[in-house]
Amino acid sequence: MMDEFEELINRLGLSDEGYHQEYLKIKQMKYNPLMELMIKFNGRPHNSFYEIMDRKMKALELVFTSPKKWGEWHFNDPVKELRILPNGLSSIQVLKGEINPQRWLLEKPSFKKAMVRFILERSYTRGHFGLLTPEQFFDLVTQGIIPYVIRVVAYTKDRRYKVDVNLVTNEVISDFRWNKIPPRIYNRRGVHEYLIFDKVYSSIPVGHFPRKFLEAIFESDSMDDEILSMIFNVSESMVHNNVGVLIKHGVVEVDEGAGVYRVTLPKQVL
Repeated sequence: MMDEFEELINRLGLSDEGYHQEYLKIKQMKYNPLMELMIKFNGRPHNSFYEIMDRKMKALELVFTSPKKWGEWHFNDPVKELRILPNGLSSIQVLKGEINPQRWLLEKPSFKKAMVRFILERSYTRGHFGLLTPEQFFDLVTQGIIPYVIRVVAYTKDRRYKVDVNLVTNEVISDFRWNKIPPRIYNRRGVHEYLIFDKVYSSIPVGHFPRKFLEAIFESDSMDDEILSMIFNVSESMVHNNVGVLIKHGVVEVDEGAGVYRVTLPKQVL
């Protein structure tokens, strides 16, 4: 993969060593792989996003294969395929119910219409760019912005789906809450609520970990210090530091009586 990354950096004429350092940092992180990714760009197969990020997009197909986990996914969305146009109009295939090897390999669910947006989870240089159309995402490299981890979100008329992709390893990342909290406290929201949340999540000027705290609180209605400490494997003082950043930005509030944190989002975001 480093070859594709090096070639992209060279084509763009980017000499800052920070691009390589960030790449190696992401490569060494212990992300939990969920699936593998196959890419077809403008009708041709490619091994990596780094082969195509400086090219004009006409059509993008993402095919997700070889899942590493079975059973009820809860925190992950079993998306099999996305067919995406530059403006974000897309078709999506999603499995329903319990996942097993035979179903994943053989079952071909019908495609549903969706709108796709990209979110930068980790990038160089860092920034908070909001929800990006595919065309905007592929234009980022012209500004010297190199993504390393992204989130692809797809909105159908009745549900929102997310897929987190480590571009360095070309793998889908398992949700950070997997096997850490019981599914009963996971509250999947409606499409409109998620659209508002995703706009805030993708644009709020905070670091990677505060954003993950925001997501954990949002999708559980409320959380306390103990559960957040367990999810992120940090001390309660670290919980206070990360949540404190979110409180300063007005997106989290403290319920002193119940001793929990809750997310406070605007009713709509322009």
